[in-house]
Amino acid sequence: MFCGMGTIRMGFEQAGHECVYSVEFDKHKREIYKVIFGGEPDAGDITTVRGTDIPVSDCWCFGAPCQDFSVAGLRAGLDGERSGLVREVFRLVREKEPADRPEWLLYENVKGMLSSNNGWDFAAIQAEMGQCGYDVQWQLLNSKNFGVPQNRERVYTLGHLRRCGSRKIFPIGEGNSVHNEAVQAESSDNEIALCLTSKGQSNWTGSFVKQIGNVMPTATRDNPNQGRVYDPTGLAPCLNKMEGGGREPLITEPAVLRPVRNEYGKEVRKAYESGEIQESRHRMTQLEPRPDGISNTLSTVQKDNLLLEPRAVEGVNRGQKDQNGTRIRRLTPRECMRLQGVDDAVTDKLIAAGISDTQMYRAAGDACTVNVIYEIARRIS
Repeated sequence: MFCGMGTIRMGFEQAGHECVYSVEFDKHKREIYKVIFGGEPDAGDITTVRGTDIPVSDCWCFGAPCQDFSVAGLRAGLDGERSGLVREVFRLVREKEPADRPEWLLYENVKGMLSSNNGWDFAAIQAEMGQCGYDVQWQLLNSKNFGVPQNRERVYTLGHLRRCGSRKIFPIGEGNSVHNEAVQAESSDNEIALCLTSKGQSNWTGSFVKQIGNVMPTATRDNPNQGRVYDPTGLAPCLNKMEGGGREPLITEPAVLRPVRNEYGKEVRKAYESGEIQESRHRMTQLEPRPDGISNTLSTVQKDNLLLEPRAVEGVNRGQKDQNGTRIRRLTPRECMRLQGVDDAVTDKLIAAGISDTQMYRAAGDACTVNVIYEIARRIS
């Protein structure tokens, strides 16, 4: 339910599951879903769906719109028109015969849900699951710990049908990456750099990093090898023959920008927060690089996704590329998709189908991170 562009489906399919039914209301996301999976979601308005419409299945996944829980919104909570739609899912569960109810319920939402209405909204959701016959477990997971350089904290709540026995899925251990152990094992024996690939294959359990940018012109080719830039560790692609000159891989150190309170903002903070003064938030903040190199949480608004990027220019030492100054640019739709664990082949299909940049930004900003979903899905197989 509330399937968006289908990243939950992607993660589950990578773990060997099959999608049998989906619901999405937004017409643009329905179109994106159709391009990716070859058909639109089965239903649009969840309020018109009945329990008998949904095939018998093992797991229902849902992430009702987050705006009413988000600290960036008005925080109407479960009383909000959008986030309150989660109650429709519990209605559908109750409409199913007890023997036909899914073994699992997976609910994803923003971190702000934990504090919405002083925590009572989240307690109400857990109580609803319990009344429907489910034991509840939950965990706050950050996408940056699952192989993508994005700081995205989300609450994942799992309900397991009580009559099916006890199953413990959470907590899922978090390190710098789910691949940390493989990296450490391979690098401890020697000091040779690990081979990199620009795409993480679902059946690959070794180490990889993802390409997140390209500093070369792309008018003639989509992704010139000599311009590929990988994640903020500054790693370049594996060397090739580089025939023809000017094909040396670039080593760059892009920095993700975040707004921080400036001196003026610090001075007027209390007056601003108490409502004594009205002031533009832009005057009270300034952009600074994040020290950890991790992307901010993707949003549906293009202006929120900024990158401080070194400029590569011709040097005087035999065509060597040097950094000379910086520029601020937005992350591209392709980069935003990568930060959500979406394969480039999917983005290529969207571009070929004429999906606008605006709708791709929106879809990526609202999506779940594929890598996180996969780690949950493979544990409930």
